[in-house]
Amino acid sequence: MSDGAAAIREKLKELAGAHAAGKAFLSVTLSTSRLDDWRLFAPAFLNSEFNRVTKELGISKEDKRLLQADLAHVLDVIKYDVDPRTQGLAVFVDGTAGYEERIELPFRLMNRVVIEPSPHVRPLAHALSLLEPFVVARVSRDESSLFLVDEWGVAKEDDLTGPWLRSSDRETGELSIKEYYAAARQDTLVDLHFKEVGTALAKLLEESGAGRVVLCAQHDIASAFRRTIPAAVAGRIVAEIPFDAAATPGQMVASARQAVQEARHEEMTALATRIKEGLGRGGRGVSGFDDVLGALGRHQVQTLLVDRNYRVPGWRCLECSWVGLSAAERCPACGGATTPVSDAVGELVRLAIVQNGRVEVGEDIPVLDELGGVAGVLRYS
Repeated sequence: MSDGAAAIREKLKELAGAHAAGKAFLSVTLSTSRLDDWRLFAPAFLNSEFNRVTKELGISKEDKRLLQADLAHVLDVIKYDVDPRTQGLAVFVDGTAGYEERIELPFRLMNRVVIEPSPHVRPLAHALSLLEPFVVARVSRDESSLFLVDEWGVAKEDDLTGPWLRSSDRETGELSIKEYYAAARQDTLVDLHFKEVGTALAKLLEESGAGRVVLCAQHDIASAFRRTIPAAVAGRIVAEIPFDAAATPGQMVASARQAVQEARHEEMTALATRIKEGLGRGGRGVSGFDDVLGALGRHQVQTLLVDRNYRVPGWRCLECSWVGLSAAERCPACGGATTPVSDAVGELVRLAIVQNGRVEVGEDIPVLDELGGVAGVLRYS
């Protein structure tokens, strides 16, 4: 069963705070794209990767036997049909605690097997950064439509007609009001239509939780529409795409999704710049692995920004929130036992989620590279 962004967010927070009751959590991510023939390669890949990881970690035969039962559960899961639209599958298992979770996503995931004390949630955090719903407002002078687009496609469509369409020859037996006014296109009626669309758009944004709007309209209409709607609603418009009467709704949504991705990249670049400007004493910016970890230890991080490709192995404490890039038999913070982790930055992501911080993911952002690939906005300086 496919999950929406809100459901994934709830599961993500639960997973981020989970700790294995047994030896470890088994976290598996797979690409289930039709392009990959995943049902053919997945069993062999999982068995091979499981053996490699358990060998590298030096897991005992008894512990491996328990983890193999978890792997068997994953192999059972992939035998069943997933939603045809699904392209990525994530499964988390701790058989000792009877914990099992599966999440389907609309885009491909890296094929990975991770065995660690907590679920490896970074792929889901990345997914959420791309799954935010948005609205496409297709606006004309007399007939407009609002499309709520989630990760799977159009989730809701509202059609709004101009005020002159409220009577028709079907109702009165006379010339329709639309036809009567069509030539004049009276400005007052057009403005009224725009205001009604703006009101409906504000309501849809509030109900859906969508944060971005793509405006699909001819440029002069787009400008007029922006002037007639509330500033708070106009501020949500992140991009414009031209109105094309010949384009299908699917083509329009594809163009809008690309525009949202470009707008989001600009937002992440601006966020990285703001963090850089806020570095130093009295500022609310923090950057680099160690400083971000310190801020997380003080529960200061409001927003965590990570480079999508910044992954380094490290160590984590089994007793507290310490994470390090260098091997340590005992935690330097509390003296507790430590264990290796395949992705130390992923541990920063997990800690931010547990602390109700927002996690953003960027890619190809030079300023973020300058900040060491991981940075944050602090709740207080």
